[in-house]
Amino acid sequence: MTSAGALREPLERLYREFDYGARLARDAIEFPLRYVAPDDREIVALLTACLAYGRVDLFGRALEGVLAAMGPSPAAFVRDFDSRRDGVKFERFIYRFNRPRDLVAFCVAARDLLARHGSLEKCFAAGDPDPSGPIGPALERFARAFLEADVRDLFPRRRISRGYRHLFPLPSAGGPCKRLHLFLRWMVRRERPDFGLWASIAPARLLMPIDTHVENMCRSIGLTRRRSRNWKMSQEITARLALLDPADPVKYDFALCHTRMSGDCRDRRDAVVCAPCGLRAVCRHWRGRRRT
Repeated sequence: MTSAGALREPLERLYREFDYGARLARDAIEFPLRYVAPDDREIVALLTACLAYGRVDLFGRALEGVLAAMGPSPAAFVRDFDSRRDGVKFERFIYRFNRPRDLVAFCVAARDLLARHGSLEKCFAAGDPDPSGPIGPALERFARAFLEADVRDLFPRRRISRGYRHLFPLPSAGGPCKRLHLFLRWMVRRERPDFGLWASIAPARLLMPIDTHVENMCRSIGLTRRRSRNWKMSQEITARLALLDPADPVKYDFALCHTRMSGDCRDRRDAVVCAPCGLRAVCRHWRGRRRT
């Protein structure tokens, strides 16, 4: 594990100097950023994050069709959603585990939760037992609010589909819940590249969204020794980053993810690719003898 003192300067430089604008169009955040109204951005951010498994160019094509069907105001579409009238607009939607019924269920659940709470932020806050404590219990209740919504009649034999359950992973299952953490990062952080609409949650409570890119980067620079991408890995990496910035530990996520995604890190020693990298001083591939 690399010391916090050694990590601070390279990671802070990466965060300060990263070209966010050049990568926004290649990130899932581009979809909610298209909308100006907070309620539209909130709904689109959640839907985007739920579908953000796989490459952006793959789920993005499916999402484009969904957003087109929702019209200029996705929030208004959801608030006025009628499964019989509007469900047919998703009939051509297919993305990996997900099918049209999963989107219909998403809209029905979101409609009912918005009617009850007014916004997704207030829905989240209603299930937050300790606004200064760990984010896990609140995230569990938020996911369960969608999983336990009155949507069973939308599925054959009233059995909620695997695809719909996949949209809302539960922290209690022990997985990394990357997509829900990504949604929270977008909604809570006030600094670039995020849009920080949720003022009721402190950025200090967030956990790192761990995908394969972030996992490899964090292992390379000594932020984790864990071999399994799970909730504990997210906690461990976030705790290490909190030593650098306790008020905003997940701020490094975008830059770390896109450094690997863009090909600027190959998870191995490469004299050409690694030459300009500011993380080389703390990278395991450049410490000691060469590793294969």
